[in-house]
Amino acid sequence: MASGDRHEWAWFSLGILLCGLMLAGVSGCGDSAPFDIIPVTGKVTYEDGSLISAPRVVVMFTPQIDPIDEKTYPKQGSAEVTVKDGTFSDMTTWKYGDGAIVGPHKVTVESYDEMESPTNHVPQIYRSPDTTPLTAEVGPDSTEFTFTIKKR
Repeated sequence: MASGDRHEWAWFSLGILLCGLMLAGVSGCGDSAPFDIIPVTGKVTYEDGSLISAPRVVVMFTPQIDPIDEKTYPKQGSAEVTVKDGTFSDMTTWKYGDGAIVGPHKVTVESYDEMESPTNHVPQIYRSPDTTPLTAEVGPDSTEFTFTIKKR
């Protein structure tokens, strides 16, 4: 094989590889969620209606449903809370803003400072799915939630 033929073959092979990668990206390999997901929105405040005064607050929905099989478990959804008004939207489970898995959830709330370190603005009980009293049943008729937590 002549030197020019080898270069042409290398470019041809690279072109085939790049086309394959582009097609895989367009087809969305691995992007689809194996569970039904619905967009959800809501609000998180203290029981007296005041806002959580941390620089960053995150709400998480932990599904309380069984896995599809030994390799396919339901993923937790999370959303940033807008600290100026306590609202959240763009809940993300598999893809940004896709929502939360349909079904029952334990809801946790966490707060962080400017350095992304956890703060005590949210009592410990609300930070773990094992202890939180907050729950949500996500479904077609249940997509907006209001949660209140106790002040420290």
